[in-house]
Amino acid sequence: MLQLILSIALFIQITAPIPEVIGVEAPIIPEQYILMPGDGLLVNITGKTNYSYSTVITYEGKLTINLPVGSIVSDKGVSIPRYDVVDAVVISGLTMHSAQDTLTKTFGLYLKDVSVKLTLTALRKGIVFVTGEVQNPGVYNAFPVERVSQIIEKAGGVTPIGSKSNIKLIRNNTERTDINIEQFEMFGNLESNPRLESGDIIYVPQVKGIVTVKGALFGRGESKLRTSALTTEKERISEGVYELNPQNKISDMIAKAGGVTPWADLSFSYIERLESEKGSRLKIPIDLYRILFEKDTTADLLMRSGDILVVPPMNTLVYVQGEVTNPGAFLFSANLRSSDYIGQAGGPTNYANNRGVYIRRLGKKISAKTNPLVEPGDIIVVPRTTFKWWQDYATIISAIAIPIATALLYLRVTE
Repeated sequence: MLQLILSIALFIQITAPIPEVIGVEAPIIPEQYILMPGDGLLVNITGKTNYSYSTVITYEGKLTINLPVGSIVSDKGVSIPRYDVVDAVVISGLTMHSAQDTLTKTFGLYLKDVSVKLTLTALRKGIVFVTGEVQNPGVYNAFPVERVSQIIEKAGGVTPIGSKSNIKLIRNNTERTDINIEQFEMFGNLESNPRLESGDIIYVPQVKGIVTVKGALFGRGESKLRTSALTTEKERISEGVYELNPQNKISDMIAKAGGVTPWADLSFSYIERLESEKGSRLKIPIDLYRILFEKDTTADLLMRSGDILVVPPMNTLVYVQGEVTNPGAFLFSANLRSSDYIGQAGGPTNYANNRGVYIRRLGKKISAKTNPLVEPGDIIVVPRTTFKWWQDYATIISAIAIPIATALLYLRVTE
């Protein structure tokens, strides 16, 4: 008889459609998972009596106690066991592990020497209310393994003026205010992005302040690519608007923007800050190397709403202008001197004033008489000589002689 029951159970498992499995981030642990109405369970009874059946926890939070009471014969002549419901036990609010102990005691009232094992076959589906600054506020279905960020994504995501760091979760009339999906997105902090329960209310408020961060950052906002002068690879240049929270400093906003790129010019970054009285913007130089790598807290200024934080890309070109054969921009290479770049530009022309060559660097004029080392962004200027020996004499004489000779020839012919 037992072999027949097992054969029928195996036949049902093979022919039954495979249920859809909801995506979960990790296996569900029976000692931790709390059972609630709507959960689907496979109840396995083992011992002196062996059988199993599938059921769903009722809206009252109960699980039915099914006992075999014979069998019925199908149209194909297969004998299928028949069960009767003899009881229902409240297991809602218990872990699967605790529910197994409870059910083992209950089944012991009807069957001798049996134990019960539960297998979760279907996750309950509840409803969650999403309000505030999301694209599509409303009511959404939610599984107990889903988190706040996933439901907000179902609601179309946070609007441009919505806060990701000050979200409120209301559960059983108790407000939880430590929901911060920005921390989850940046650092994977699951504690700030909890799982949901049916009836939860998610409220997304407006941001209290914003800061624009742009330049040589990996970025989470709009980005574009430029060609690297050194490697000819594509360099990411980003611009995004990020939420400003109280006590946020420069380093905090850099972290929100994804961090600086290897081609960021850390020494020449700056903040553009609106002066409320004048209506103009004040440029505040900052040294990101001191802030990010030396951890100098005195240089790590507090940000204000409306600030623009600019991290310019490093200039990796050297420019050669003036009396050279092929003026233009050239790739910077360490330990090269001014004469090396003039050579790359095809060398000086016949009209070059080699003694007057100079370098423009950060608004300063530096003489190149000593053939100095060149830095990225330098402009090498090769001026034109004011007087060029015999070439200029020859040019001047030829320019004068030809018209005079033509005039004399004309007079002689007309005599």
